[in-house]
Amino acid sequence: MKSVQTKLLYLENAYEREFEARILKVERMENYFGIILDCTAFYPVGGGQPSDVGEIFGKKGKAKIFHVERRGGQVFHFARKIEGELVEGDVVKGAIDWDRRYCLMRIHTAAHLLSQAVRKAVNRPLEIVGSAIDLNKARIDFGYEKSIREFFPKIEEIANEVVNENRPVIVKVMPRNEAEEYVARYHESLRILPAKVKEVRVVEIKDWHACACGGTHVQSTGEIGEIKLLKRSSKGKGVERIEFTVVQNP
Repeated sequence: MKSVQTKLLYLENAYEREFEARILKVERMENYFGIILDCTAFYPVGGGQPSDVGEIFGKKGKAKIFHVERRGGQVFHFARKIEGELVEGDVVKGAIDWDRRYCLMRIHTAAHLLSQAVRKAVNRPLEIVGSAIDLNKARIDFGYEKSIREFFPKIEEIANEVVNENRPVIVKVMPRNEAEEYVARYHESLRILPAKVKEVRVVEIKDWHACACGGTHVQSTGEIGEIKLLKRSSKGKGVERIEFTVVQNP
């Protein structure tokens, strides 16, 4: 019998902070519990973005969620303990740590924006070969044969101009062949997407950058705040790393 998949609410609305769901299963593991819901606004770890944290609570019990993972089509919400009782079939409410989520949304959108700012500053279609996002900073790795440090002032200037333009961030789902052509305009590709993926979620900063992404993002670049580059480092022959952060506008 095929298991019921978890509906991913954050794909439709990244600003949804609380939601109602039904428990499909509670699995007892060695040191924690895995709670599977029929729908969730919690983002599961993936794509370089950490998972959300927060709380699930019902009439008989509650649990603090410290980590979330997608396994197959189901999302596991991990808790070290359950206070009271949460059982299969219960209708519960979920609440994500919004301040943490919003910080990740801002810095994730900044990573998309910055990847194109680097290309504009260097005046070359550099390939992005890796990235990771955290609460306080993020990194982008790209192919470049020498130090990128001399371009830092120009990269920051270009990036923050786009922030100040307050461009809309648009999410759309399109057929794979159409998405491939669409993101290629911004020097991106779908090569890391498994061949079985036929419908692609594309995140676009209007007329600036677009790529396939399943993460959470702000609605406009003005929400990002100021982008500040922290440092560069070499990650091997022909690979440069830029670390950066975002500063909330007053």
